[in-house]
Amino acid sequence: MRVAITGATGFLGLHLLRELLDRHRTITVLSHAGSRGALDRIRAFLEVIAAPDELVRRLPERLRIVETDLTLPRLGLPRADFASLADSLDAIWHCAGDRRVDAGAAELRAVNVEGTRHLLELAEIGRRRPRVLHISTAYVAGARREGTVKEELRDDAGGFENDYERSRYEAEVLVRDWAARSGRAAMILRPTTLVSDRPGVPGNALRYLVERAEATGGCAALGWAARLPRRLRPVLRLTSAPEGRLNFVPVHEAARVMTRLADVAGSGGVDVYHVRHPQDVPIEVVREVLAEFLPVRLRFVAEPPTRPTGVERLAEAHAAFTPYLTHRRSYDDSGVRALLGEPRSAVGVDRDYLVDCVRPGHSGRRGGALPHPEQGRQDRVGSVELGCVLRFRGLAPTVEDLREAVAARLWRVPTLAYRTDGGYRRRGPLDPARHVHAQAAGPGRLDTAVDDALAARLPRDRPLWEARLVHGHARDEWAVIVKAHPALLDGASVVEVGRRLFGVEPIDAAPTHRPAVGDPGVRARVRPPVPPAGRPFATRGLTGTRRLAWLALDARRLRAAWADPDELFLTALAGALRDDAGVPWRRGPRPVWALVPTSCGDSHHPEPGAHARPARVRLPCDQADPARRLTLVTEAIRAARPAAGARWRLRAATSPWQVDLAAGPIHRWLRRPYAFRGSPLIGAVPFGGLPRGMPFGMFLATFEDSLYVSAVADTGLPSEFAESLCASWTTALDELTA
Repeated sequence: MRVAITGATGFLGLHLLRELLDRHRTITVLSHAGSRGALDRIRAFLEVIAAPDELVRRLPERLRIVETDLTLPRLGLPRADFASLADSLDAIWHCAGDRRVDAGAAELRAVNVEGTRHLLELAEIGRRRPRVLHISTAYVAGARREGTVKEELRDDAGGFENDYERSRYEAEVLVRDWAARSGRAAMILRPTTLVSDRPGVPGNALRYLVERAEATGGCAALGWAARLPRRLRPVLRLTSAPEGRLNFVPVHEAARVMTRLADVAGSGGVDVYHVRHPQDVPIEVVREVLAEFLPVRLRFVAEPPTRPTGVERLAEAHAAFTPYLTHRRSYDDSGVRALLGEPRSAVGVDRDYLVDCVRPGHSGRRGGALPHPEQGRQDRVGSVELGCVLRFRGLAPTVEDLREAVAARLWRVPTLAYRTDGGYRRRGPLDPARHVHAQAAGPGRLDTAVDDALAARLPRDRPLWEARLVHGHARDEWAVIVKAHPALLDGASVVEVGRRLFGVEPIDAAPTHRPAVGDPGVRARVRPPVPPAGRPFATRGLTGTRRLAWLALDARRLRAAWADPDELFLTALAGALRDDAGVPWRRGPRPVWALVPTSCGDSHHPEPGAHARPARVRLPCDQADPARRLTLVTEAIRAARPAAGARWRLRAATSPWQVDLAAGPIHRWLRRPYAFRGSPLIGAVPFGGLPRGMPFGMFLATFEDSLYVSAVADTGLPSEFAESLCASWTTALDELTA
């Protein structure tokens, strides 16, 4: 059988195509003209869901890609090509459509109604009399909010909740009239709300609702509320039915049911089937899920508020969604049960599952771990600017998607709207297009993108930060390089910024302290405190550019019960500086003073901004015994006091305070997993900046079960030094934990 499908790169279409590939040798994909490569997107999806390697490898020979435009007569094809396409098909799956519940009537009708009309013209002229399988929605039932909705063709007497439902109903009318006029067979499939917690797949209805709330300005206006403890946030009253319920069906199960129904011979006319989950979800569960992601306290009431508050007036922008909170109807699926038996589902749709549908769960651990970045990369150029590399698994978004997300979530990070001029901060215009860029990388060349990011200086005519979307270095992976100048953010803050901009998760309450907005970052102010001849490291010949190397290790190596992880990190660093033959000592081994940023706020909920304070910690590099070295480091950490405000500026100006290198201790980044539009975060690699005049520094962070240690060295040092320092650090750590 020769089969064609529209919407094959969409949320449902990708899962439907996966099922069809098990049933048909070749498939014609009617993709939207001008969109990104359909074949690449389908291949990436199959890799994300762990499809067989042979299926992925043979995909180009099994798929025929035809670029079309549903909104145009003959799908935008020349007359001869249109006729040839029609004559080659036995069945047409019409899965494409505009599923935006809050879109305008004209936009919805152009795709949902006129697109269906043009596709039926394709089916009508086909010599093989292709069967039409039309994907509709259970919500063509309209404004009827109670009772049982039957599997039958309906009228519009009851009205509709919104223009989306009306457009889907009108499309069904076209299919019904076409089948009656031409005497052809058609099947109408009506799924309920499609969801998925599968990492790396396109967005679903729940995720769209949360992202839409951010993008339309409601959440932006409530940025102040996100800073309050949850119990103090404003209340948003929404009308709902006391016994309301909704039905959510996992998209992969819906696709399987649809293809099984298509395998069964139809009646010869128009067959209608509801595709639903066996269990409905109480509306109270939906309230709990939404409360996880919105900066308000939701309260469901039986009647609309007579005096709406300002928060409730903002919520009126989402009036297209709120009527569904009053639904307590059910959907009859007796036709499906008659053909396929009693419905069963391997997925329990509950609160936790629906939360994971908005924020796909557990950083991809359900799908298995991906390999760590290459170890020991070297020969990279760096700069004083610092940041991190956030690695995601799944389909890479477009740079426009990334900019749209940043624009919608900038209210979460007000610091990013500041620029530095003469030591003072003032608000400046913030255009995401000037800060968010795309960079293609060859296979396995994520390191090249990091090189470019470190080498390129941030323009000083705008706030000092940027994000780079990197794609092409792996089939099922993409990355964001977040970079900032230490005058704007510090190391821990860069990761927090990445979480708030690129993660969909509950919005944390802000710490009780206020960030030091007018205070430049720690590393931006450090000056060479003593003449080079008095320092333990050779500092002549420094170039001002940096080289980066990193290692990915098991985080359990720093979890010794008898020592603090920060103490282990600095002790191992002291051992590495003592034993590494490549360390550029000017004199014999002696104590070294490390600049160690220390948080002055809540480590669980860091506020973006330069909120760290420097502490000077003595590293006993002259001590040969690892156990004694650990004792001395422990004492030094306890004796160190972070310098703040005028005292630090006085010390930096008069230069009596010797600091030899920068050492960023453990940042316990991202205690909870997060994802960007379905792509879970699978790794976070730090790269720290160096104060002027320092030859090198070492930085370390943990993410999930991984430990990332990175060394930044001036390119004036030997090319292998950064890599060697990482290796020496792991050796010194082994001596401590043996």
